[in-house]
Amino acid sequence: MEDIKELRYFKKTLVRSNTRGVYKGDEDHIWISDNERIQKLAYDIEKRRIELNKTSGFEKLYSTVTKLYFGGMAKHFLTLKKVLKPGAKLAYVVGDQASYLRVMIRTGSILAEIAQSMGYELIRIDLFRTRKATATRSELREEVVLLQWNG
Repeated sequence: MEDIKELRYFKKTLVRSNTRGVYKGDEDHIWISDNERIQKLAYDIEKRRIELNKTSGFEKLYSTVTKLYFGGMAKHFLTLKKVLKPGAKLAYVVGDQASYLRVMIRTGSILAEIAQSMGYELIRIDLFRTRKATATRSELREEVVLLQWNG
């Protein structure tokens, strides 16, 4: 039983990236509550869900997990600032998301925006590869977001 409690505790510390990882009491969304781009994205996802009459528990969480993911990443960037040396470079490989009711989420540019708002320098965003979305067959980008912390 002890191992299950430890595992659950550990899982609650991870960045939320899908609906299965959402827990009651999650608060990472507060880190991006003033980010208009993310708030509009979450609104668009919820609006689309209602328009399509999608009522499953997972579908109802799409807008929430979007805010939790980006909020968790904002919290991550904030936490790193305390331990990074000036000049430290960071690289994140991230992909666009379109599976939340076909609302396009440009993850790389949003993460870059969040990081810059917290004092990180955006070096560049490089295209890593493209892939086809399973449901929509639209082209999704996977990118490397390169950042620098100057202290």
